[in-house]
Amino acid sequence: MGKKLLVILSVLVFFSVILGCGKKDNAVVTATNHTWYLYQDQGEDNVVSVKFADKKANVTDMSAIGDKVGIQRLNVNNNKPSYTLDDNGKTITVNATNKLVFTLGKTYKENVYGRHMQGYYVKYQGDTYKFAYITKTDKKSKAVQVNKSRAQKISYSQMKNHIADIEYGAQKPKNTNFVGTYDFRTIINYRRTDGNLTINEDGTYQMTLTEHAAQTIDDKTDNPTVMTTLVTSGQVKNLYGKYYLVPKNLLTIEYYFHGQNQDHLLPKSVNLKVNSKSTGNQIDLARTRIEQDSDQIYLFSSDYTVREQEGQTNSKGNLLTKSSSKQTSLQDAITQTNNYYLSYLSDPIQSNADFMQMVAAISDNNKQKVGNVEVNFGGKYSTNQNVSDYKGVDIDGNSQPDMQYIFLVTAAQNGDNSPTVTTSKGKFLVYGMLNNKLYLLRQPDSDSTTITWTLVKGVSLKVPALKFTVN
Repeated sequence: MGKKLLVILSVLVFFSVILGCGKKDNAVVTATNHTWYLYQDQGEDNVVSVKFADKKANVTDMSAIGDKVGIQRLNVNNNKPSYTLDDNGKTITVNATNKLVFTLGKTYKENVYGRHMQGYYVKYQGDTYKFAYITKTDKKSKAVQVNKSRAQKISYSQMKNHIADIEYGAQKPKNTNFVGTYDFRTIINYRRTDGNLTINEDGTYQMTLTEHAAQTIDDKTDNPTVMTTLVTSGQVKNLYGKYYLVPKNLLTIEYYFHGQNQDHLLPKSVNLKVNSKSTGNQIDLARTRIEQDSDQIYLFSSDYTVREQEGQTNSKGNLLTKSSSKQTSLQDAITQTNNYYLSYLSDPIQSNADFMQMVAAISDNNKQKVGNVEVNFGGKYSTNQNVSDYKGVDIDGNSQPDMQYIFLVTAAQNGDNSPTVTTSKGKFLVYGMLNNKLYLLRQPDSDSTTITWTLVKGVSLKVPALKFTVN
């Protein structure tokens, strides 16, 4: 009896393997009961969640991975949309009014802020996204949870009062070979990062990091979009015969990155975290140390993926090279960011690129909508237009005045539900600005070249407030 049971089990396992191997990727995905997330970067903006069940899909647009609320995508009958699988075994189409079409690529695995994600890289709206579900979530300590609840808005003038004194208790390093300023290049969460480290004779240090938008490691050129500037200051400690960088302050300056004008960045938020006896340890960074190896100096940290430089002999660390650059102090970084923002307020739009960045920021703060039109600033866009090339006529057939600034951007919707205009580069939403008012170009008839500028109601071209917070 035992042998017969073993044979039967073997046959069942064999057939399950054969059937499993024959199943195409898109069929495997839709057969799961996971909640899948479609996102870019670290899933902090413009995320779509998808759950497949009973030949229907539950699709929700949300702000970030794991959000409990969002805007549900339905079909024309306001029901959960169906989905179809392409014969190529890779493409999935969700038949919502705002259709979702993406193609599975290479497998993907990443830890995103404590969430272990697993799935695929996918092609969506002509760009690379991630499509993955959460396999595990790291537990956060009670201290971290308490500190997070203490995060609060603060006025710019008060933020400096919360900076921890890094000179108090600092000790001069015995090895003065490390004293100086260094440049380095690394990768943080797939974001290529430029770093500058200054170690002072009194045993204090400051490190400034500029993170660019996430990209694949094998890309030849760096993504020009700037996501975040991080300024860390603290003390150098001699432990275990090595020198560790112990952070006391962490200043994070975030920028709007959709449709970004790299020559005129728009800051989004400024946050300060400190490690002190009165507040506890708010800074959650891996242990970081510096070491000398073969006449070269390296920075070691599990937070930073090594980006090897020419001539470095240790592949496990980030090579530090002597620099003449002078860092802006943490206090001055706060002041300069505030002053820059005030100057931005006084004259925010000076070009087509500025205009697009402003509208993209408004979209980011309105769930990727400009008014009631969904916009995909993660897709294609262009600011190289001449306003004279887009002359509109009003309802009476009279010529409308030229716009002051203009840009093109991809619509979030597929199909003809979005008011796109046919251009030489394809179908785009075309936005214009006149007298600080926002206009959208429309084609009254799709088979005609007649175009008209229409006022976008309910949208004010106002610079979003810069938020200062302490955590």
